[in-house]
Amino acid sequence: MLLYRRLLRSVATYGLRVALMRSYQRLAKSLHNHGIGGTLSRALHPRPPVPPPTSERIHPFDLLHGTNTSGYILGSYLLSDTRSGAYTVAYYGISPSTLKQALTDLNIRYEEFTFVDIGCGKGRALLIAAMFPFRRLLGVDSSPELSAIARANLATQPGATERTTILTQDAATLVFPETPLVLFLYDPFLDQVLRRFLANLERQLRRSPRETYVLYAANPSTETVARYPFLRQIYDIQIPMSAEDAAVDRHGLTHEHYTLYQSSL
Repeated sequence: MLLYRRLLRSVATYGLRVALMRSYQRLAKSLHNHGIGGTLSRALHPRPPVPPPTSERIHPFDLLHGTNTSGYILGSYLLSDTRSGAYTVAYYGISPSTLKQALTDLNIRYEEFTFVDIGCGKGRALLIAAMFPFRRLLGVDSSPELSAIARANLATQPGATERTTILTQDAATLVFPETPLVLFLYDPFLDQVLRRFLANLERQLRRSPRETYVLYAANPSTETVARYPFLRQIYDIQIPMSAEDAAVDRHGLTHEHYTLYQSSL
């Protein structure tokens, strides 16, 4: 499974020809270093990758709420049995100040909507959304480890647990709730999965039209989303971070990029 994930990510990143060449180079190196028997053993019983030590600071959000949403984990270290798991980008919690502002600016009747966090990770976005009177909260992640952490985090917040569900599954096969929707994505996966996700969303909305917004943070895929004209872009903006968010941002950012879409179905 680990070798399969590595090959899929390599093809997605470099293309088939370069990915196969890199795989051949790794095979040749392994045969030289470990011989045929050692190479077969390592292929049949690969050791799971061990995340490198992290020097990430604990985010003030966690210090305030007693939660565990800090840290940065590359997608290659997040084990998953789902088809889409191999295309996970990384785990990193959204800046709380910018998401609060983005949700405030939606100008919707929150009590009618379900907030769905696609690639919910440790659940920081769900915790922020729980500060708003959404009808329901739904988190979806392909990593069992991160899903478990998200459930533990939500359990620390009175009033959040009873209206929150966290699923460990492939987001591209999700059956969406039959309510108006706010779907949140924080660059959760590569375009191969995004296309499947959007096609699945379109099919369901055509069968059962309802008011739906897609709020996409750190969106690298505007061209991909543009191929699905049922989503109409409302805005594409930079929202300034609070001073405390900017002080701990691992990328040195002071603003977060948000794109808001609305379904025309």
